[in-house]
Amino acid sequence: MNDSAISGGIQSRPHADRRQLQQVIAGLTEGILLIDTDGTIVWANEAALAMHGVTAREELGADTASYRQRFHLRYRNHHPLVEGDYPIDRLVAGANLQGVTVEVTRSGDDTTRWVHEVRSLVLTSAAGDPDCLVLVIRDMTEQANAEERFERAFGANPAPAIICRLADLRYIKVNRGFLEMTGYDRPVQFPH
Repeated sequence: MNDSAISGGIQSRPHADRRQLQQVIAGLTEGILLIDTDGTIVWANEAALAMHGVTAREELGADTASYRQRFHLRYRNHHPLVEGDYPIDRLVAGANLQGVTVEVTRSGDDTTRWVHEVRSLVLTSAAGDPDCLVLVIRDMTEQANAEERFERAFGANPAPAIICRLADLRYIKVNRGFLEMTGYDRPVQFPH
């Protein structure tokens, strides 16, 4: 054995070939952003780029601050996210994200919108310290668009309509036609 293979009497292992890992990640349908612990955006797969309407990692921004300048995020209730609230900021600050859903638009272009469901992973060094932060993004745009179309159609339908939960027959949603037919002026909890 050569001296470079032994350190302090312990044989060191060769470093993993990260190109292979990136090749696996590149083929996923989920978007993957790799972020350094200092907030630098290190790498993104093709899915993550497409979910932001860009073709190169540099277009996402170099770090969390430039990402915020290039993309505006808001919750589904239209509440805008500010610095510190963005999933990328929260991940760098140490938060564990699971199922955070946000609407994403590019700065200066509110016509194109994506809906992302985000979760996070923290990759650690051999010593157990955070080494690389990962945002896993699931594109929920088609589902969100379908839900919005359903909501509009349900609300616009003049015929009385209700949605009930099967488990306990509780009314979940009623439309204007149902309220007019029953004489109620707002949704109420009906007895079984």
